[in-house]
Amino acid sequence: MRAGSFRFTGIGLLAALVSVWGVASQAHVAPPPALQDELLGSKIIDGRYVLKVGGLQMNVTNFGLLGSMPGEDLEMSFSPSAQWPAGSGVEFLHVAALWVGARVNGLPKVSTAYPDPEFYPGDQTTDTMYSSFEGAVGGNRVQTAFPDDDGDGAIDEDPLDGLDNDGDGRVDEDFGAIGNQMLRCRYRDDYPRILVDAPDHYPLGVEVTQEAYQWEQPELSDAVALEYTVKNVGQSPLSGVYVGLYVDPDVAHRSNPRGYNDDRIRLRRSLVCLRQRPYSRAFYLEMVEAWDGDGDAENAHPAPGRLGLMLLDTTTDVLGEVAPWYEGYVTLHSYNEFSRTAPFSEGGEAVVDEQRYELMSGYGADSNDGGDRDWRYLVSTGPFQLAPGDSVYVRFAFLAAEDSPALLDLATRLALAQDGSWHDLDGDLQTGRDCNETLIFDPTRTIEWYDPCSMDPDPIVIPKGNPLWVNADCAWEGATNGFCDNILTWCTGVNGRETRVPWMQATAPPPPNLRVWPTESGNVLFWDSFSEQVPDGITGKYDFEGYRIWRADNWTRPPGSSAFTGPPENLWMLLDEADQINGLDPDRGLDRLRYQPAVDPNLVGWYTAALMDLPWVEDARDYLPPAGYSLADADTAIALARAELGLPHGRHYYRYKDTDVRAGLPYFYSISATDHVTVTDATGHVVGLARGREGSPSNGFQLAVPSSRSQPAWDYDPGAVYVVPNPATRETMAPWTLQPNNDDPSGLKVEFRHLPAAACTIRIWTLSGDLVQVLRHDATGAIAQGDYESTGSQAWDLVSRNGQQVASGVYLFTVDAPGFPRKRGKFTLIR
Repeated sequence: MRAGSFRFTGIGLLAALVSVWGVASQAHVAPPPALQDELLGSKIIDGRYVLKVGGLQMNVTNFGLLGSMPGEDLEMSFSPSAQWPAGSGVEFLHVAALWVGARVNGLPKVSTAYPDPEFYPGDQTTDTMYSSFEGAVGGNRVQTAFPDDDGDGAIDEDPLDGLDNDGDGRVDEDFGAIGNQMLRCRYRDDYPRILVDAPDHYPLGVEVTQEAYQWEQPELSDAVALEYTVKNVGQSPLSGVYVGLYVDPDVAHRSNPRGYNDDRIRLRRSLVCLRQRPYSRAFYLEMVEAWDGDGDAENAHPAPGRLGLMLLDTTTDVLGEVAPWYEGYVTLHSYNEFSRTAPFSEGGEAVVDEQRYELMSGYGADSNDGGDRDWRYLVSTGPFQLAPGDSVYVRFAFLAAEDSPALLDLATRLALAQDGSWHDLDGDLQTGRDCNETLIFDPTRTIEWYDPCSMDPDPIVIPKGNPLWVNADCAWEGATNGFCDNILTWCTGVNGRETRVPWMQATAPPPPNLRVWPTESGNVLFWDSFSEQVPDGITGKYDFEGYRIWRADNWTRPPGSSAFTGPPENLWMLLDEADQINGLDPDRGLDRLRYQPAVDPNLVGWYTAALMDLPWVEDARDYLPPAGYSLADADTAIALARAELGLPHGRHYYRYKDTDVRAGLPYFYSISATDHVTVTDATGHVVGLARGREGSPSNGFQLAVPSSRSQPAWDYDPGAVYVVPNPATRETMAPWTLQPNNDDPSGLKVEFRHLPAAACTIRIWTLSGDLVQVLRHDATGAIAQGDYESTGSQAWDLVSRNGQQVASGVYLFTVDAPGFPRKRGKFTLIR
């Protein structure tokens, strides 16, 4: 999308700022200042929350908008929108947004995150985005090995939201984390300040809990899963509720500003069989595909591949009263596609609530071959009926692949993962048996239910207060067994397993906590043993095997990427690995990289003694150290003492130095963890080990730019202070030149090296004496801790103090620092 009507202001702004982009304009019009200032309250639009551990990177906000709107004058527009492959610069999405429609007192109303900003997260400090991952402290899920994180007898009773939901004085100590990366937030459509941005908005009175997941394992890494839980927080019932996504797919490389005009979309329906043992599974999939009409093959940066959107699951009701009932799979209620320029009556966009609700509630299933143009589409599911306090969930997924067959294969694997597995959560073997997976129960009335697989035309009568377990998905089970030619009959609701738990995925151990010390003699990596102390979520066994050490070079910061989102997958190279000595290759051992932090042994001993009586102490704030020790020293001492005593959450540490580096160049590092699996013989006896799952270097990476050594006063040589490169030319700066972005408008730099070990002021002048720029270099905090090795460099982006890129010429510089003689020098810049 190049133009729309996204209105996004703050309290007190002029009404003229309410409407931001004209509908028909092709040019980028600057959004109002409120998009970039504190008037947004807690809306997150700076692009700092990106799903990034997989191959499809997507920006996520906390008010129902997905994507980053590339090309717009927004801070978040520099973040990946739906970039695939990660780091390629090829985007598949301009924006996607949640829509919720319902009838309020009989009138059709729709709340949208875009094009009208009708959701808001609130004004409290807790109204933000929360992130986690499987294996995080407090994040064990139901049916994992240790689901009750805090041991209070309840499971996942304190969801990830910054609040003490269970009243035990602790925050987020027992929630359910899904995926290798999880983002969670809440927002509503009835906050008064929404009317400033959208004065015609009629609130439904709904609160949305939004969760987004991503996995690093190759079979799922090119997908992003979304779950929306919509709750009626108003005083009136909502009828005819529909939940949908509005999507504006723009498929093009970021260097192609008009690549949106040749997109294509289609709705694809597929019945597939996933072959597996002991039962193959059938899946009915509805997926909207978007791609560039010609792949921009003639462009310097082509845009191959396809982006899919699929509905994964929704709340269902076997009686069809408060939600639809589906025979084992869910389907879209409606699909509508439209172009930007046409009026609504001719297939254009809906602009008022009545039109929007008409699309969401209708049975439209447009799928035309309208050729190449700037398409948008809307999908919806429902209808639901929401009494006050009731809620429904809807799960969608975006996924990317090189072509339609690959996209369908990924969609099938994602559907299987979402389907999860069935478990006995009520402890009653009489429920969930004989293929009966669904409970029908109402304490207030008698129910009549028609068995879909019975030849009897009369209903089954279920008296009020009497529970009855039924096989409500029998038709789909029969179709699956027939379509997949299953020899053994597959059905749900067997062996007492009455509850389906989605997203039960086996994953590699999470990465350890990594820190990199960037010095001129080498980048030094330090990490802890966190990966070793996370049991397998499915088996409960501690199956950690080893660490793999990765580095990525030659990163140029492609458009839409940053140090935060990391390098493309093809830049990662393996430096080294260390593992347990247990007969499984490479069997190199972990001790060779073990490292003892420089913490006073007396402090470790002091905490070791304290933990004998106070084993619950895990943080220095729980038990303050003796006078003279910092909290950081105490935290490390506690971790070491807990490890020595064999207590949970203890730590030991590792160190690795990479000496093959050049100062000033960017290097990414990552430590991935691996696990092992046991190999058994025909009798079930363990006969050995085999390699299990391996984490991805895209998870938990750190950027390091080696710095020169600073010079202390007792060993100061002014002649050692210089500028690199000199002369500075396109060729000499090429090794560290990056693509410009919002924070670095030039992508170029020179470095001042071996500065005094003090707070320095660097002034840069022309030969005629005009002051060009003033740089402040202050690494005194690190120097006070004894770090001279990584505190001696200061970069300059060749931008003047007036915000202009400087011209070719000879430049003079001075370096002033307290207690040091002034350094004078010069360097040459050749553009």
